Formats: sequence, structure tokens, C-alpha cells
Amino acid sequence: MLPIDSDKLKQLLAQPLTYQGIPCRVIEILIDELALVLRDRQDHKIIQANQYGDAGPRVPRTFTVSLLDAEGQNFNSDLPELTTLDLLR
Repeated sequence: MLPIDSDKLKQLLAQPLTYQGIPCRVIEILIDELALVLRDRQDHKIIQANQYGDAGPRVPRTFTVSLLDAEGQNFNSDLPELTTLDLLR
């Protein structure tokens, strides 16, 4: 597993990133899971379901994305900017 520095990772909060070609912004960092929560900056809205599956309000689209690939040896290729950032210890 890559030795990611949690303090450097915190600097990603509110930064723009591209996820699968979609411009996003980092809205939360899940340090224990080595994942990011991203919000779609294109203002696409989705219908949020409640706990019963009923349609609720329209909310911005979000994604929870792992920082690492499945093997944990490289950064997730769906987040190309990560390779340009200094996030390692």
C-alpha cells in the first residue's frame, strides 16, 4: 500500500479534481478508508431517495471514490490529478 501522509491528504479539502472526466470538488476526506467524497461542479442534480425508497428532493450529485487502485499500489486512475500531487510520506 502506498504510504499516504494524512496531513497532506487534508489539504485536498475543497480542491477541484476530475473524476471520470467530470469536474468535481472534494467535500470530505475519509482518511480511515483512504477515500474522497466529491461533489459534481456541473450542478447536475439527482433525486435523493429516503430510507423507504420514496423520491425526495433534488440534490447535487456526489461520488465516494477510493484514492488507491484495487491492489493499493497506485493512485486511482479515475482521479488523474492525484499523480501530480505530493501526498506521500
